[in-house]
Amino acid sequence: MSSFDKIVPFGQILKPHGLKGELKVLFYNQDSKSLENNQIVLLRNSDNEIIEYKIERIFYSFKKNRIKFFDINTIEEAEELRGYTLNVLRSDLPKLDKNEYYLNDLVGYLLIDDSNKNYGIVNDVLVLPANNVLSVTMENKEYLIPLIDDVILDINQKEKKIIIDPIKGLFN
Repeated sequence: MSSFDKIVPFGQILKPHGLKGELKVLFYNQDSKSLENNQIVLLRNSDNEIIEYKIERIFYSFKKNRIKFFDINTIEEAEELRGYTLNVLRSDLPKLDKNEYYLNDLVGYLLIDDSNKNYGIVNDVLVLPANNVLSVTMENKEYLIPLIDDVILDINQKEKKIIIDPIKGLFN
């Protein structure tokens, strides 16, 4: 397999479903339906070990997505994958239009306001039910910045900068 520096987190394995190795999975982008049968995916555990699996079947359903891998055929085998992160190779993702981006692309971006005041670097993007959130560290303190139109004014991909409106209470 090629270098793993081009893998993209795609979802989280939640728990087994049924007795024959199916798994419930939470996709970070709930609208995504880009995984396909026979596609290779990479599962990463909490120790950053990566295991390659091939999708036998995928079932898309509102908040109840399920996946079945070849070689996982029992509830016990499926249970061992609970909590793993589901990853795909970036080359397997759909091509983006000019102003589109994947959330993980924002990690490392500089957060500034429209007067160029620095608010830190994006460490992570958290996928939460209400909205996605940028985790930013400034002066050794973590801040959670909602990825919403009221706060995010512009995302400059060329310069790797996110311009925000630092509304009251955001950095308290």
